[in-house]
Amino acid sequence: MKAIMFDFDGTLTIKSPNIWKAIWENLGYETGKGSYFSMLFIMFLTKDITHQKWCDLTCEKFMEKGLHKDLVKSITKQIRLNDGATETFKTLKEMGYSLHIISGNFKSVIKEVLGENAKYFDSINANEFEYDKNGYVVGIKGTNYDFEGKAHFITEFKEKNNMPAKDICFVGNGDNDEWAHLSGCRTLCVNPENTDITNKTKWHHAIENVTNLTQILPEFEDNQME
Repeated sequence: MKAIMFDFDGTLTIKSPNIWKAIWENLGYETGKGSYFSMLFIMFLTKDITHQKWCDLTCEKFMEKGLHKDLVKSITKQIRLNDGATETFKTLKEMGYSLHIISGNFKSVIKEVLGENAKYFDSINANEFEYDKNGYVVGIKGTNYDFEGKAHFITEFKEKNNMPAKDICFVGNGDNDEWAHLSGCRTLCVNPENTDITNKTKWHHAIENVTNLTQILPEFEDNQME
């Protein structure tokens, strides 16, 4: 068995809103330079706060404005998979790959966007909203597998399954995906955003303009992962 780990936003989706930023903005908050939204992100990057603390502080602001699952669903409807996604997932499964998603999005959002395609994935790893009985957000359970955590997930997976790193490929698009290579796996960058694809330590291969996800299939055919 071989495995492929996918990022979600910008990798499996195309021209879609970032769920975090969209929620902040829909609740009436600023998201530009110097905003609280931006400050929290910087504090996380500089390790002044943990990922869970970032989620907790964000959730406080969401609760102040009464974030309801209906707003989350309305934003989710604006997120769409890249063309050719179903064909790509089906083909990869038929080729014998174990498919996984490692994302900084929310599990419920990802499952909703995937729809029937969720059946192709062996695991979906992301943040989770906690709602009260009336549908209002009361908590955010942060994923352990974003940013540096993406490498941790892959490392845990290969050890649990006794799988060599060369049999695993991570497919991502941005700076929060750059840590994946630390697991020793192969990496593929698609539709790069805020990342340097000329850095061959972080990105072993790149496809700069993916308008149909089937464009990645040749990367996994004819023992290309060997």
